[in-house]
Amino acid sequence: MPTEKSIVAIAECADYRDEDVLKALKKNFSVAGSIERFIRPSDKVFLKPNLLTTKGPDSAATTHPSIVRVLASMIRDIGARVFIGDSPAGISKPIQQYWKATGMAEVAEQTGARLVPFENKGVIERVVQGRKYYIAKAVAEADIVINLCKMKTHGLTLFTGAVKNMFGVIPGFKKGEYHMIAPGVEDFSEILVDVFQASQPGLNIMDAVTAMEGNGPSSGMPKHVGYIAMSTDGVALDSVMSSIAGFQNGEIHTTRIASERGIGVSSMDNIIVSGVSLEEMKQNSFHLPSVRIQQFLPDFLTKLLGHFIWVRPYPDGERCQKCGLCIKNCPVKAMKSVDGFPEIDYSRCIKCFCCDEICPHDAIEQRASWLVEKFM
Repeated sequence: MPTEKSIVAIAECADYRDEDVLKALKKNFSVAGSIERFIRPSDKVFLKPNLLTTKGPDSAATTHPSIVRVLASMIRDIGARVFIGDSPAGISKPIQQYWKATGMAEVAEQTGARLVPFENKGVIERVVQGRKYYIAKAVAEADIVINLCKMKTHGLTLFTGAVKNMFGVIPGFKKGEYHMIAPGVEDFSEILVDVFQASQPGLNIMDAVTAMEGNGPSSGMPKHVGYIAMSTDGVALDSVMSSIAGFQNGEIHTTRIASERGIGVSSMDNIIVSGVSLEEMKQNSFHLPSVRIQQFLPDFLTKLLGHFIWVRPYPDGERCQKCGLCIKNCPVKAMKSVDGFPEIDYSRCIKCFCCDEICPHDAIEQRASWLVEKFM
């Protein structure tokens, strides 16, 4: 029996002006008929943006507030209720500071959407692949969850899009524990797919107007791409957008694993791209993460050449503000304070790059050996 094809709708969006975002979203929704196909007036709609850090929208580390604002307004016009929330990695400040810095507080004020603090609103248990997960209650009880991800590179999983964005529905420091029990990229990718499956977003929209390239997901470089993409199949969405960035088929473990489970499709043969030509979208100059070369090598070669092939976090003493967030949030406690500065025990470090992801000052670099640098 042939595999049913998934549709990924992609619309040009040159900038974040509300009128341009609205035009792009309407064009993408028209592929499915209309927004009313997904949302009824009586619905409780949960929007899950990427609110990774307290950096501003121009950093390209978070979902841009204009996309959240325009979509929330479209939903409110139907008569549905809108809720917005996320639990950033190793959340260390009051969530209100994340809302303000990322523009979500203003979005809520302008649209009437309600911001939900996951940490004190309860959780619901879900079991996937025999593993227990505790999903934010506001997400689990929504009539539809809309996954508003950001197109970014990632120092561990290489690419972060629709699948990985849903990891934020797990409140608080519990996320760090999963890094500890699943230190390898493939094992951790299994966890990410579990959470994506448990949270069941009904629609996935990717902010690829300005993406992030290099050593993301927090301290990479903004990259103008100029599109907003949408699909009911988040796996297909990730497959298309990661290929545009320059990743090879099967290279992103979350996409491959999710496809193998039948959660979505990853093969381009089973994906219909609507709205633009993939050839038009190819970003030939997209800088991919330094760690990528390690994941190409077989395990025996990595072990044999381990002293010559590595990418690891390195604290930058000039940028460090001695806040201690990286030390506090290291899942395997491989960091300690020396005169207020972080020091890393690389014999314990699992290269999850949580420290880089969490640092609000870009004070953790992803340094590579000379051999990795040579072949990047």
